[in-house]
Amino acid sequence: MNRRTKFNTSEYNQLRKLIKEKVLADKIEQKKIRNKIRSIGFHFSMFSSKKGYNLIDFEQLINSGQISIVDNGFENQKKESRNTKISPKLNSTKFEINLSSDPFKNGIFTQIEKLDKSKLDKTGIYCFRLKANSKLPEKYQRILDNKQNRIIYIGKAEGQSLASRLSQEFYHTSPGTFFRSIGAVLEFQPIAGHLIGKSNQKNYKFSKPNTELIISWLVNNVEICVFNCSNDFTIEKELIKKYRPILNHTHNPEKCQELVNDRRKCRMIAKNE
Repeated sequence: MNRRTKFNTSEYNQLRKLIKEKVLADKIEQKKIRNKIRSIGFHFSMFSSKKGYNLIDFEQLINSGQISIVDNGFENQKKESRNTKISPKLNSTKFEINLSSDPFKNGIFTQIEKLDKSKLDKTGIYCFRLKANSKLPEKYQRILDNKQNRIIYIGKAEGQSLASRLSQEFYHTSPGTFFRSIGAVLEFQPIAGHLIGKSNQKNYKFSKPNTELIISWLVNNVEICVFNCSNDFTIEKELIKKYRPILNHTHNPEKCQELVNDRRKCRMIAKNE
């Protein structure tokens, strides 16, 4: 029986796709999908006695080092991108003044449940960063490696507390652009046709099972840094210009075309086009 702990990036992407399909399939279809997964060499029973598994369980095996993604071509490209210095255009005097003390450069990043509660009751700016051992899907990870930082999104809680805003963003208590974007990045598809007849043709949404998977991925793979401000929120724009986060579109001098394309595909699915 072919049992493996090392996979190349193509196999990794195939496994992610199959595992997502397995979670939503009926019992008969699940058996067929499991056979496809096993034919690639992945057997969850090698690592756990738990019955059933999802995409989060698979990603945790990678994050813990029990499974390795080995692709020499991909690794070489990552090494080259690390050695390529990218100098963003940050010559504005205003920018230098606003960011004389960058709150995220030496800020404390931690899991959402470990954030300082005294800060969360106030307004402010927040930053989402990928954890050290976490990865985005291949095409997005390459872009992130080129940026030489792991920051994926910067936002502000203006007119509401950081606690309320982060709950919306992270736990989807209220639909938002960030959640739709990260869902598209993680290759989840929205509910087909649900925007037909709706006045807003942009705000696609995911099924409840997929929404829960996206939330679980965020909890397991993203860390957060926050800082409080109450009057001048323009620093959010300047921080976006500096870090060019992959999920920020507005104010970003390096808008991610891959994300623009994937969000467009999601809207087309939601409109049945």
